Amino acid sequence: MRRAGSIIAAALSSAISLALAASCSSSPPEIVSLAVRLIVLAADQAGARDERLSVFASVADAQGVGDIEYLYVVHDGDELCWTLGPDDWRRADDGSSVWLGSNSLDAPGPTIPRGDYRLVMVDKAGERAERNFTLSAPETSAYAAPSVRLSGATAVVATAYPTNTAFFFDAGGNVTHTAPIAKGSTELDSLWPEGKWRTGADYIAVYGLEPKAETGFFSWKARLPD
Repeated sequence: MRRAGSIIAAALSSAISLALAASCSSSPPEIVSLAVRLIVLAADQAGARDERLSVFASVADAQGVGDIEYLYVVHDGDELCWTLGPDDWRRADDGSSVWLGSNSLDAPGPTIPRGDYRLVMVDKAGERAERNFTLSAPETSAYAAPSVRLSGATAVVATAYPTNTAFFFDAGGNVTHTAPIAKGSTELDSLWPEGKWRTGADYIAVYGLEPKAETGFFSWKARLPD
């Protein structure tokens, strides 16, 4: 009996040691880098605007990205906190890098608070990583939003920004296709070849990026022809 008890005790001791070793070897997730941008949406055709915050983190976790459970974006000054889980965030894979985040974080009122923020990432073991960032985007009312109108199957774009993208949306507001677009007139078939825009989308909008202000501007959506 003493021999059996010794074996059991040794097994238990070994199991506990292994568990402790595994616990000690666990590592917190890592925020490799951040991409932060202010996005200004056209709220109506009359020129009203609404701001959104775009935050994406390049992330890593020793147990895999699937081990990451939550992202929290916190603005302590205004006591705001956005919570993102797997059902909320968008994932973008860029080579070996994995980016998680959202480009549509909304705040009470039409503007996003400027100043200091924290991004907190928590994995399933409760381990966490944190990174501070500052949103220093200027007041956006002085910046003109791009505009797009349709002349038949041609998009006519007015924009003051060096980089512009056409966004195609379905009736539910989901993005179905994007393509670079320039100022002036562009055939829709050159943006989405073979006339796929006719069945793949209901609306088009133009997004212009002002890199110095780290701010993007969306036009009002124009209804695509049947």
